[in-house]
Amino acid sequence: MEAKLINIEKIKYYLDLVDCRSFTETAKRNYVSQTTISQAIASLEDTFQIRLINRKKTPIEPTEAGQLFYEEALVLWKQYQGMQKKMRNFQANQRETLSIEYSAMTDIQTLLSVIPAFRKENPLVELNLNKVLLKNISDYLVKGIYDVAIAFDSEFEGKKEITTVPLYTGKYQAVVSAGHPLFTKESVTLAELYRYPLVMLDPSVIGASYDLMVQHAQKDGFQPQIAKTVDDVETELFTIRTDNLIGFFPDNYNLNYPSDEIRMIPIEGSFHTFEIALGYLSSNAKPAIQALIRSIQAHYSISE
Repeated sequence: MEAKLINIEKIKYYLDLVDCRSFTETAKRNYVSQTTISQAIASLEDTFQIRLINRKKTPIEPTEAGQLFYEEALVLWKQYQGMQKKMRNFQANQRETLSIEYSAMTDIQTLLSVIPAFRKENPLVELNLNKVLLKNISDYLVKGIYDVAIAFDSEFEGKKEITTVPLYTGKYQAVVSAGHPLFTKESVTLAELYRYPLVMLDPSVIGASYDLMVQHAQKDGFQPQIAKTVDDVETELFTIRTDNLIGFFPDNYNLNYPSDEIRMIPIEGSFHTFEIALGYLSSNAKPAIQALIRSIQAHYSISE
């Protein structure tokens, strides 16, 4: 295939089209005509000599090749945005930006109390927080899209180029809704827990953590009954309420529901534990990374 240059705006149009699943909405989002969007997509398809969008489906959706292109294009677009931001900051006052990726509020709760002291000691460092899918955490870090990642340590396993700093160790708890047989219990045994069907976040969302949860269950001596997988925590909580399934949540999760509707219940003697860690590329020499680590270690009295 002959190498051809691709306009970065065409990549943006394509990403928006896959997200919106509509030429009309994509055009509105970018303040251009539908014709412009159609021509941009056609140009991309001509460049790669392959169909990227299935226009026969309603709503439209990417082909298998189109999904692959979407994932790679998303990385390029994030890198481009990061470059723009870094150049703007340099032009403005040569401030240093430290980009931090995370996948859930439970990941960054350990960081929030550190930020005021860090800002005071490092006034020229701008912290840029970005929420991403858990499955993409280590990949984005390795590709240099973000400087620091805060996530379950399982996402960094096997990545020799990533250095980690432990932040929080906890246990998973069972989450049940009113009406479930376990709702009134102060704690549940493993036998009680695995007697009932479960709901979990989909592997396409949480990556290695899904397999780890299954392994923990098997290590407990049980095969989990996973009745349903969902794409986000909000849907998981909704499913717990409507389908009377059991969910697994970290013990530091802030459950914003009345206690008479949904409860978190400790699990007795389980291997369902987790560790939240800060990860960064060992080769990343950005001074702000080590400054942040020092602030975290000082705040939590963590020895080096």
